[in-house]
Amino acid sequence: MRKTLKIPGIDQCPVDDIVSIEGKGNYTTIFLKNGQSILMAKTLKKFESQLRLGTFLRIHKSYLVNKVNVASHDLNETKTVKTILNQSLPVSRRKLDLVRGQLA
Repeated sequence: MRKTLKIPGIDQCPVDDIVSIEGKGNYTTIFLKNGQSILMAKTLKKFESQLRLGTFLRIHKSYLVNKVNVASHDLNETKTVKTILNQSLPVSRRKLDLVRGQLA
């Protein structure tokens, strides 16, 4: 399990400081606890393979979320996960049972 992740501008970023990761095509935006967001030219799949054994959970084809930084979730009505940054992230139908098992 990785403890840090190499991010440009932040030599070694502690994995616990990452709140969520959003993928858009070949680009990924990393959202940090301090409110900073970093755009990188890597796919979400590359981050998922690096972080799969940690506290990260793939909740949607475009989102990875750090379970440690989940503030609340509504998996019945809106099917969303809310992070400590007040982000409301969708949970896909395919991932719903997995997310329920991990966050319940």
